Amino acid sequence: MALLLGVIGCVGEPGSPKTSHFEHDHEVAKHWPSDLADASAKLRARLDAIEAAVDENPDEAQQLADEVAEIVSWVPEIAADTNLSEQDWIPLDHAAESLAAKLRAAGSALTESNRRQTFALCEQIDQALSKIPDPFASRKGASR
Repeated sequence: MALLLGVIGCVGEPGSPKTSHFEHDHEVAKHWPSDLADASAKLRARLDAIEAAVDENPDEAQQLADEVAEIVSWVPEIAADTNLSEQDWIPLDHAAESLAAKLRAAGSALTESNRRQTFALCEQIDQALSKIPDPFASRKGASR
């Protein structure tokens, strides 16, 4: 009986073809950054867009603020996928976690303090980017 349930459980819904060979398919948010530089760029773009939308379209401003909170919470994971040393990654992790906690407590509201801290995180990301070692550095010297 257990074997039968196991087989039935693996079949899936009729008419819904599997889109991936991975067991745990997840939908990736449209605003998921492609890399650490993109995270900084997306945060800045949303901060600017929120300022423009806050009076004319409060719903859009809230959606953008929610996206800022999500991107901030993703920064440690995205930074961990780089070649940053642990010494350079830890400050980014702490800054992002601290800001993410503030944003959660504020319901994603971008107070002036949260806004400044988000810009500061972007600056910290930009500084960290310059510390990522070039994976092809050893090949560049050999090709000369």
